[in-house]
Amino acid sequence: MPTPGTPLSIHGHDRYSLAEHLGITEDDAHYRSLRAAYDDLPADPYAPGSGRYRRYARGMFLPWSREFVWMPATETQRSNGMHGYYQGDHNPEYPGIVRDLAAISDEVCANQLLQEMIQFDFEQTRWSEDDRVWPLFVGVHLIKLHIEEPGREAVSSPNELHQDGEPYVFCHLVYKHNAEGGSNLIATPPYRGKQPEDVPPGDRLAEFELTRPLESYAVTDHLVSHYVGPIRKGASPEPGERAIVLTDWVPMRHRI
Repeated sequence: MPTPGTPLSIHGHDRYSLAEHLGITEDDAHYRSLRAAYDDLPADPYAPGSGRYRRYARGMFLPWSREFVWMPATETQRSNGMHGYYQGDHNPEYPGIVRDLAAISDEVCANQLLQEMIQFDFEQTRWSEDDRVWPLFVGVHLIKLHIEEPGREAVSSPNELHQDGEPYVFCHLVYKHNAEGGSNLIATPPYRGKQPEDVPPGDRLAEFELTRPLESYAVTDHLVSHYVGPIRKGASPEPGERAIVLTDWVPMRHRI
């Protein structure tokens, strides 16, 4: 029998509270360890001066057994501490480019909370009969927007409504500190490449901000376009930061 759909697979977007779902608080040791991983994120080498910092790793998920394993980098990437990330032509800022991004450490990859995030994300997805008997490719991104100067902004990529090319994308807020902005807009697909002000009220499917640790949302890529706004420094003297975990899911079915 067909597997019933989820709100995400049917409507194209959904929101979650992983803190509530997993029953953890900010005092949880695995949460504290994951949060600490953002202390040494290197600047995004493809966006100097953007205020964006990131690491990346990739894995393989077996739908029939729910087993997840991390995939190795190429020899060249591994020797440079990198993993390659490719989006085809879906990111207009980096069309057709393999971006070599700093790798997530083995210690962070083994973090129990990160592993539970990946399992949770899989539960929200639905796949065709063919895709369910092949592995799923999972990209995992640690991304931080950091801003020190009032009046400036740190921006996500791309800075427009977009579709990522991966069938499912999940965003989990790790923390937001002394930061304003970062609002999310989910819209219908024709607004890909547009700015939020171009979207009339009837085509705005959802608007929200993630503010609490482990608040999350996800999109089904072909059903919607989505946008996250830049952040600005808040009123306190310390820098403003917004840190997230992104996971993206792609079927690995053999195609000739």
